[in-house]
Amino acid sequence: MPTQITIALCEGPHDVSFICKILKSNGFVSNEHLKINQFPQPMDTLMAQEVVKTDVEELNLQEVRKGFLPTHTLQKGDAYVFLYSMGGDGKRAARQSILKSLSVTVRQEGEIKKGRIPDDTELSVLYFFDADAQGIPARLAQVNAEVREVMTSIQADIFTANTIYSSHEGIKLGCCIFTGADNATGKLEDILVPLMKDGNDVIFDEALNYLNTHFSDPRLFPLKLSTAANVTTEVRSIKAGEKYRYDKKKSILGVVGQLQKSGKSNTTCISDTDYLTLAKIQGNAKCQEIITFINNVINNT
Repeated sequence: MPTQITIALCEGPHDVSFICKILKSNGFVSNEHLKINQFPQPMDTLMAQEVVKTDVEELNLQEVRKGFLPTHTLQKGDAYVFLYSMGGDGKRAARQSILKSLSVTVRQEGEIKKGRIPDDTELSVLYFFDADAQGIPARLAQVNAEVREVMTSIQADIFTANTIYSSHEGIKLGCCIFTGADNATGKLEDILVPLMKDGNDVIFDEALNYLNTHFSDPRLFPLKLSTAANVTTEVRSIKAGEKYRYDKKKSILGVVGQLQKSGKSNTTCISDTDYLTLAKIQGNAKCQEIITFINNVINNT
């Protein structure tokens, strides 16, 4: 079997943690102990180039973190999965940059082998998005348009349904849209919260009660410090653009997670929690749909 390199482009760190968790239930293990030069081509070269950028001193920290460095990496035999937290669905240019970087490593007909990936290596790029309120068709249309801007040989939509893939210009391209119980709209937390709540109803109900009791919309406007004439003052912002975004389901995960992982972020609570057990993952249709999708891509089935 060829070496399989799968790039998973996720909206955020919660998606990465969740996918890591369910992949580990399918036999994948973390391989982040490996040195960069121990990863297969082209990932070793692309990551090394990112680390040794000659102009790194001229970049701010946010720009450094936008490069070709994955959030997590996993391995199962000759199959490698590199998971990227892209920072939201609006990071179109960043996702396209990754796809472009991978595309140039694939040898097209008539090109020399030097500088290209080995013939026994297959590349896959998988997109993971929340359906949100717009639904699956709108999300698929968005990803189709995004991919076509990079791979101009693609004329028609390649993502015509959820969790399918196809090969283009030497790269397997797939898309998975997270939905809730209606299988049409929703987001990752619509899968995650009910799954974690199962068997822990009292804990989750009390966490929800706490949030409902103490939530205050005005507090979503941050306190802002300013200094003038050596005097520091503090006032609450009234700008709509500065208002924090409140997500009740994300907050529930944060509250219940502190019972196990004190002071840790939601990403750690998701990846390490015992609210999300092997039996739950194996018995959940949506988790198995994601695993089957990734396995199909890797195994060319």
